[in-house]
Amino acid sequence: MIERVVEAIQFGRSPYLFTCVEGERIGAIAIRDGEQTFGDPGLIPSEINESELPAIKDGILIERITTPPHLILCGAGHVSVTTAAIAKAVGFTVTVIDEREDFANRDRFPTADAICTLPFAQALSEINDTNAYYVIVTRGHRDDRACLERILQKSFVYCGMIGSKSKIKTVYTNLLAQGYPERLLRSVHAPIGLEIGAVTPEEIAVCIVAELIQVKNGSVRGCEWDRALCDGIMTASEPYAMVTVISKKGSAPRSTGARMIVRRDGTILSSVGGGYGEYEAANYALEMLKHGPNVKRYTCKMNNTDAAKEGMVCGGEIDILIQVMEGPSWAKTSN
Repeated sequence: MIERVVEAIQFGRSPYLFTCVEGERIGAIAIRDGEQTFGDPGLIPSEINESELPAIKDGILIERITTPPHLILCGAGHVSVTTAAIAKAVGFTVTVIDEREDFANRDRFPTADAICTLPFAQALSEINDTNAYYVIVTRGHRDDRACLERILQKSFVYCGMIGSKSKIKTVYTNLLAQGYPERLLRSVHAPIGLEIGAVTPEEIAVCIVAELIQVKNGSVRGCEWDRALCDGIMTASEPYAMVTVISKKGSAPRSTGARMIVRRDGTILSSVGGGYGEYEAANYALEMLKHGPNVKRYTCKMNNTDAAKEGMVCGGEIDILIQVMEGPSWAKTSN
């Protein structure tokens, strides 16, 4: 049933996942995707406070699940090359758009998830992702305006545009004349990036990604499921173990909702932080896949000596839930 979450986020939705983490029903789950619900309805509370998520209430872990933030770079110039690399390194999915194939190509953007060489307006019309971060770094006013026109008709978390104040004023004046409301234009980050005195393309890229991170971490956040986790769920042809961070204390690296999959052959997909905590969780998961039980909750504690061995500042605790999950029925019948 957990594949219902992946299906929802693949279509740009952010479903709620409810997991019982204590008591007789530990390990039971429910999913709410819009008006649809799946699993145990008794796990779904009558009210959800978005600003507190993820949270544990009455023994239920409540999460809003999203894909990683999606950066769409409009323009494939020098600033975009470094912006794409840094954004990918800090967890963004990256799409690059530029109809110039000698700029938008795999040699210049080796880590990008997608490269599109269609005209900007056409390419943007095909993107439907509510967890989108648009960065407009094209070569001129006309393309800037074409991109901004399309983006302002969409849902997005962030939209920023590079350029001088005079260039931005020209673009805004044209859009205001077309009837775009001023309040909508005020939502655009322009000039783009944090003000750190950046000069070179590489420095500008740093200030852009810094602003993306600032916006991402300052908004109501979902628990992000990366591609490895989603693919692992959807392609599972046999039972696997889902390892979830319930809570943490101290310097543990990953927060509530971090997940990884452990397969019977020892393969690990995604991460709950690496190091000793992840190693211990993986060993428990493999043992459960071989001998049971199907659900286990435990606390991994590291003292200062353990933490020093793992390169952490100080000791910490990670509260872990491990669930043995069945693969999707279509995966099992296809083999």
